[in-house]
Amino acid sequence: MTDMPFYGRGQELTALTEQLSGAGASGAGRLLAVRGRRQVGKSRLLERFAAQSGVPYGVIAGMKGTPVEVQMRRAVETLSSSMRPLPALDAVTAVTPADWYDLLSRLRLALDENPSILVIDEFPWAEATNPGLDGLLQALWDQELCRHPVLVVLVGSDEAMMQRLFEHDRPLFGRLDANIVIEPFTPAETAHALGRSTTALEVFDVRLVTGGFPELVTHARRFDSATKLVEDSLIHPHSLLADVAQIDLAGELSDHAGARAVLGAIGSDEIGVVSFSRIASALGGGSAAETAVSRATDTLVATKRIVAIDLPAGNRSGRLKRYRIADSYLRFWFRFIEPHLRNIEVGRGDLALKSFRGSWSTWRGRAIEPMMRDAVLRLAPGLPAPCDTIESVGGWWDRTGAHEYDLLGLGGDDAVLAVGSIKWRERSLFDARDLAELANARSVIPRAGAASLLAIAPHGAQPGVRADLVLDANDLLAAWRT
Repeated sequence: MTDMPFYGRGQELTALTEQLSGAGASGAGRLLAVRGRRQVGKSRLLERFAAQSGVPYGVIAGMKGTPVEVQMRRAVETLSSSMRPLPALDAVTAVTPADWYDLLSRLRLALDENPSILVIDEFPWAEATNPGLDGLLQALWDQELCRHPVLVVLVGSDEAMMQRLFEHDRPLFGRLDANIVIEPFTPAETAHALGRSTTALEVFDVRLVTGGFPELVTHARRFDSATKLVEDSLIHPHSLLADVAQIDLAGELSDHAGARAVLGAIGSDEIGVVSFSRIASALGGGSAAETAVSRATDTLVATKRIVAIDLPAGNRSGRLKRYRIADSYLRFWFRFIEPHLRNIEVGRGDLALKSFRGSWSTWRGRAIEPMMRDAVLRLAPGLPAPCDTIESVGGWWDRTGAHEYDLLGLGGDDAVLAVGSIKWRERSLFDARDLAELANARSVIPRAGAASLLAIAPHGAQPGVRADLVLDANDLLAAWRT
């Protein structure tokens, strides 16, 4: 365990601790799945949990594209270097195991009647080395492991594979005690990790640029602002901000060239929100392109969770779908870094800087919208009536695209309770003109005639602007602190 600072993850640590306590109290094993995208901090979280648990533990990991004998040597090394090794560890490490089957079969001998933890990181990669490994684990679990107070945690970045492990036709079906999904840092965790006197506006900027990925947020601590972080990254080849996305995409989409092309078409858009037809057009148009887009979006949305689909709030027909990259860091990378990678490598980072400085304000104003909608939904129970009964929040646009509003808050039976405008500006306040434009929504959006008018701006509204509710950056950041 290193001395690197550790931030956030309070809820996740609590959930893991409760599972370990349950195993200890019952004397029976518990099986957990922990999944999440690459770079989100799963391994770091499990290392932290195991190290502070106070019980013996072992951490082993599958390794992609690595000979099994190398994986076994590494497993012996990590098991032996644990701060509190598993009991009877010699039964595992005296002779290097032949493969994953051999390793897991021996590990059952390293348990006693006291609580312990066994973490198998990147389990899908271990499964790829030894197909059917989940079947062996099921047999060991039923015959031996479940009879000891051991917490077995299977970790994986391949979210689709992790989900399939526990489906009804798989050996581990019915044996899972908890399924924990690790997400990037929230804005509040981002603020904590930045560790300096930082305005709420700056926290949101850093969260947009880094996507909340722990390594990137920690890197951002070195800079006075998100802008300084970006400017430094755009003039230095192979900066962390540039490289993390490339590593992530290489791992996520190495076998999905079509999905990679579709992702690029979405991300290269000026604001990063596009229709199906625009994506197909970017790929050449025609029925072949449309088929390719359909197949790719299935992978990107359902399997990889990289792309999100938005619909107008209250509209479930699917005809007005819009696609965006769900992760704001990857969305930022495609807009401002990927097009200039070659320029940066040959010392022309000035071209990337020019693009960033010219478009950052507009891009930020749109990219912040999903986060603001999430904040309003989280804050809803504490807001004045009728906003306190909001049950869902989304954007709204009509079929022609002539009318569009940033936020629509719906209650039961899709009652329109609030319409909102997000004016995410560096300095200026929400003004009378903004309010007048927002008020028009009452006559444009069906059933919105009595809706509350919600103004969202980092620094609030000008005096005299009588919106029904005004939320500034500090109010919004509090959504993740409650």
